[in-house]
Amino acid sequence: MTKIAYIVSAYKLPAQLERLLRRLEAPGVSFAVHVDRKTRRSTWDEMVSRCHGLDVTWLPRHRSQWGGFGHVRATLKGIDNFVASGLPFDYAVLLTGQDYPLRSPAGIARFLGAANGRSYMRHLPLPWAPWGPRGGLDRIEDWHVITYRRLHLPLPLRRRLPSGLQPYGGSAYWCLSSRLVHFVHGFLSENPDYVRFFQHVFVPDELFFQTIIMNSELRDTVENDDLRYVDWTREPAPVVLTRDDLPALISSPQLFARKFDETVDSRVLDALDLHLERT
Repeated sequence: MTKIAYIVSAYKLPAQLERLLRRLEAPGVSFAVHVDRKTRRSTWDEMVSRCHGLDVTWLPRHRSQWGGFGHVRATLKGIDNFVASGLPFDYAVLLTGQDYPLRSPAGIARFLGAANGRSYMRHLPLPWAPWGPRGGLDRIEDWHVITYRRLHLPLPLRRRLPSGLQPYGGSAYWCLSSRLVHFVHGFLSENPDYVRFFQHVFVPDELFFQTIIMNSELRDTVENDDLRYVDWTREPAPVVLTRDDLPALISSPQLFARKFDETVDSRVLDALDLHLERT
């Protein structure tokens, strides 16, 4: 049985979060959930109440701002939770509360069980032209301050990555083998300066894990695929998926999709549930 540890970052839509976790629930599955400290107490209480009976660890909460280090910090809390608990797992999967599976829990477990320990993460070396005039290096080389009022202050004070690491970027979400998760945890324990450096990187969740892993001896165990269906072709991107997207979702080879919003279209989730129950 493939054991999966899900790290989930959420901030709204308690019923949709519950729906996601119950859809993924299966023997060998555990959850660690971080809820943004900015989320209202009533919403947080409803999330906890709705998810009663699930194998969920609610991580200590902190504020997360778009573009800041808060999303990475939430993921690190999830990794610390699973490593410190000693709970055996074969894979850790990073999700948001607005993701949803495109396969059943058994289908996800079969796919990962057949992966032979390979991990899945989008990655590319920087500079990369689509990320702007400096190819995304400005995210790392400049000093960035993200305030609690979502104010972004880039300061042109050129910096270099610790230890001469080559910068890599990619998707913020991944599926990593237990071996790679433990490697990342060990690397960060031995290199606290790396964490301090990334606290002033812009949108670090698209750089932090890629840079560690693709500079390591385990880089060849990583497939350049995040196992996600995401539509970046329409604005605002990524697109909130609806029933109009159902044919593409059902035919997708990916394991997960994002993003969904039940207040925009809950019928697409109903249709996916029906599809998963039939497959």
